[in-house]
Amino acid sequence: MAMIEQIRNRQGLLLAMIGIGMLGFLVPYDAVLALMGQGAARDVGSVGGESISALDYRMEVDERRRLGFSGDQLQDEVWADLTANIVLDDTYDALGLEVTDAEFQEMLFGTLDSPYMGRAFYSNGENKTFWQQNFGAMLNTDEGKMNLLSYKRLIIAKRKKEKMDALLSDALYTNSIEGKYDYINTEKKAEIKYVAKLYKNINDDEVSVSESDVKRYYNAHKNDPKFQQTEGRDISYVKIPVGASESDIKGMEAEMEAIAKNWADAEDTDAFATEANGGRADVRNLRLAQVELDVNESKFFSEPVGTIVGPYTKNGQMQLAQVTKRSKVPDEAAKCRHILLSAKDAKNQTEMAELGERADSLKRELRNGADFDDLVQRFSDDPGSKATGGVYDFFPKGRMVKPFEDFCFEKPIGALGWVETTYGVHLIEVLDRRSEIEESSVTFITKALTASASTARDAYAMASEFAINATDKESLMSAAENAGYATGEANSIASSARTIAGIRDAAEIVSWSYRSEAGEISNPILTSDFYIVAHLDASKKSGVPTLDDVREEMREGAMNKAKGEFYSSKMDGANLDEVAAAVGETVKTGRDLSIKFPTVRGSGASTEPKVAGAAMAIPVGNMSSPIVGTHGVWVIAPQKVSDAGSKESYLDEQSTLASRARTNFPFTVLNTMQKAAGIEDNRRQLN
Repeated sequence: MAMIEQIRNRQGLLLAMIGIGMLGFLVPYDAVLALMGQGAARDVGSVGGESISALDYRMEVDERRRLGFSGDQLQDEVWADLTANIVLDDTYDALGLEVTDAEFQEMLFGTLDSPYMGRAFYSNGENKTFWQQNFGAMLNTDEGKMNLLSYKRLIIAKRKKEKMDALLSDALYTNSIEGKYDYINTEKKAEIKYVAKLYKNINDDEVSVSESDVKRYYNAHKNDPKFQQTEGRDISYVKIPVGASESDIKGMEAEMEAIAKNWADAEDTDAFATEANGGRADVRNLRLAQVELDVNESKFFSEPVGTIVGPYTKNGQMQLAQVTKRSKVPDEAAKCRHILLSAKDAKNQTEMAELGERADSLKRELRNGADFDDLVQRFSDDPGSKATGGVYDFFPKGRMVKPFEDFCFEKPIGALGWVETTYGVHLIEVLDRRSEIEESSVTFITKALTASASTARDAYAMASEFAINATDKESLMSAAENAGYATGEANSIASSARTIAGIRDAAEIVSWSYRSEAGEISNPILTSDFYIVAHLDASKKSGVPTLDDVREEMREGAMNKAKGEFYSSKMDGANLDEVAAAVGETVKTGRDLSIKFPTVRGSGASTEPKVAGAAMAIPVGNMSSPIVGTHGVWVIAPQKVSDAGSKESYLDEQSTLASRARTNFPFTVLNTMQKAAGIEDNRRQLN
């Protein structure tokens, strides 16, 4: 009675709790959180002060999924579209960019070329026919019309961006003067004699660099573009396997062997396989020599039809396979081997004629009994086929450049000759051709090779022990080394990253890194194959880096500066031999040095613009003063400078410059506009 009295006294509270429970069934979770000032009510970011709510973002992601889009990058694509549309909407209006209904219809059912439609829907002829029929069928139902409107909204937004990109690309122009100077800077070349003392060959103890020197160098260079940071996180991590144990594998083998026996006895083997795969049919048509077959799968082409192969493991799965049909199918393909004599300029008839003469010489050697593989190793410039003796195994039409392909498919087997392509001259021998290939239709039953609950618990216990016992990065890495666990690092992780170096499904790790402080160690984080225990090495903000973020780079820069000052005072002499003797080096020769390609070949250093500039400016026969360069200290003496000459037209250079600039120009413009707008991405708070 006392308890009943207490319930009566608190019936208001009880009714409220029941009401909240019913609300949870009737109202979406995001809406409940919104009422409470949490969840979807939060902003996941902003563009120029305009907020993007979590609800809007999630609804857009869900809408794309409902329309059939998927993949690890879907969320990032949605975010990129939302932010780009906010940044560009005013620009679209100012430029008068729009997509009419007639244009939309032409994109769906006509021949209007749209890169997005090609990627998303019309990747080949069959897909285009399917989607055009699909779009047409949507007009017949109310639900279909709603779906078509959703597709229309997405396609129109993508089309406006395509038009914007086309305008930006078409706006790029290079004039004849730019083409002329690109030609001169490429073709005007110097030959020099030089003495170089490279920083990497100077012991650090030859100079003294203090902490104040490092700070001065940092203050002088922290705003250099190469040191500017984007927001990111650096982590080190330990990977503790959660894979199936030996006993797990044996248990699954026994299970699959029982399934194989029942499959063999089943009246309807196709229906049995579909049910065993959880309602999913898995039938593959495999062609001999066109798929990577292991020792088990080679039986698909040797055992009788109806044979069940397996169980065997492949790609983290345990598989059973049954050959249901075997036949010959059309498959036009050719096999050849070749030697590539590459051309610097395939349009240069003189060079191509010289390469043709070399090909004829090699052809004569082969006719006289020379070994083809030996000539490939000595003379071929095609690194992709050197390891196979120049052989390209059976390839279909459309895979190779046309002159190469025509020779392989039209000349008789055994023919030996050469053709010219944009790569240079190819000496080709036709080895074989085929018009059909053996194909097996194979039905698979697969089970993921996963750890048992017991194995997973053991892995979590070990991962937890790591996380509890480690006090810093050093102790974490040391414990991992002692246990034989793999470790890794990932630097400059963006907040939107879904994968990081060595880890595919890393969203939770990324989220943890943005919630934590530098020096923290994570609890065990489960991925598809491992428990991850991570240490947050650094938390980097965008813009100018702190000294601690770039201390090693700044110390190296200060050290090289000190080495340059020290050796520029030592590299003194009346001639290069005396300079070389003063610093323990030798006099060397550098050829084909140009302004566009300012690398002294054979020196061991990469680009040295100051050295190239001096080589063009100092009169032949004179010797320079010490040049403190990017990679060392140089003293040079130009021997000759070959003039680039002149041409009637520099159209090729103009076109090349414009084409190179167009490659990333639309992206660069959008990126600049987004930076100016100030995009804030807080999506990690949703994880």
